[in-house]
Amino acid sequence: MKKIITYLLLLTPYLILSSPIQVQSAQGLSAIPPRIEITVKPGAAVTREIKVRNDSDSPTTITFDVKDFIVTDELGTPVILENINENANRWAASSWIQISSPKANLKANETKTLTVTIVAPDKASAGGHYAMILQTPDSATTTINGTGSIITTRIGTLLYITVPGPINEEAQVKSFSGPSFLEYGPVNLSGTIVNLSDIHIIPAGSITIKDLFGFKVGQVPLPETRIFPLTERNIKVVYPAKWLFGRFSAQLNALYGTKGQLLTATIFFWVIPWRLIVLLIAAIIVLYSLLTIARRQAMSSSEVKADKLEKELENLKKKYQDRK
Repeated sequence: MKKIITYLLLLTPYLILSSPIQVQSAQGLSAIPPRIEITVKPGAAVTREIKVRNDSDSPTTITFDVKDFIVTDELGTPVILENINENANRWAASSWIQISSPKANLKANETKTLTVTIVAPDKASAGGHYAMILQTPDSATTTINGTGSIITTRIGTLLYITVPGPINEEAQVKSFSGPSFLEYGPVNLSGTIVNLSDIHIIPAGSITIKDLFGFKVGQVPLPETRIFPLTERNIKVVYPAKWLFGRFSAQLNALYGTKGQLLTATIFFWVIPWRLIVLLIAAIIVLYSLLTIARRQAMSSSEVKADKLEKELENLKKKYQDRK
C-alpha cells in the first residue's frame, strides 16, 4: 500500500496534464499492431516493425512521437504522461525508443512500415516498462469534452517492454461477486484483480460453475486482460445457461506471472424459477380440482343409476309376487 500511495502522489501532477488516446484506429487511420510485447536485456537493443495505414480516400501526413503512459482506471485505458522523466515514473521507457522516421506521407489507402528500435539502458531495472508510439495525422481534430479537458484525435501502438531479472510478481483478487438469487439465467459475474507486481500481468483462466453436489455444470473463460503494475482491473463474464435450479457455486481460477501463480475465489448463488413453480403448482391444483369434480359427478351418476336399478328390481319382485 505504501508503494501504491507513493506512486500515485508522484504522478498526480502529471495525470492532471495528461490526455487520453484512441488506440488502433481513428480518422481513417489504423495502427498495426496496436500493441507489442517485447523482452530486452539491460544494455541490449531489439527492433520491431510497425505499420500505419491510411484507410481514407485522401492523402495525409503522419507525425510519429513517443510518450510514456500509465493505466489508472478499471477499463485499462492508456493515459499519456506529458513532460515526465524516468525518475518520476519507475515504468517510463519513452527515452529508450527510436523510430526510423519522424514523419510519413501516406497516399489514400496506403500502408507504410517503420522500424522501431528499443535500446535498454545498462542499469535498466528489472520488470515492466511502457511507452506509446503516437501517430498524429495532419488533419487531427481537437475538441473539448464536458469536463473541459482537451482531447486530440490520434492513434498509437502500445509497447509493453519487459527487462528480465529479479521481478516481484504478486496479485490478489480484490472482489468476486454475482447475484445471490436469480429466477433464471444467464448469470452475470464480475471480479476485480489487483496487480502489485513490478510488471503487467495477464491472468489466464476461467470461472467454473458447479451444482449443489459439486458436479461441474459449466465453465466460462476469462477475457484476455492486461493489468498495469499497481492498478486493478474489473473482469466481467456471463454464464449463458438459462434453465437452472438450485444452489450453485462459481469459482474463479486464474494463473499469472512467469511461475504460474494462482488466483482463486468462490461465491455461491441460488437459481429458482419461482414464478414457473407457482404456475405449475396452480396448474396442478386446478387439474386436481377438475378431476375431483369429475369423479364426484361420476360417483353421483353411478349412485343415481344404482338407485334406479334397485327400484326396477323391487318392481319386478312385486310383479312376480302378485302373479303367485
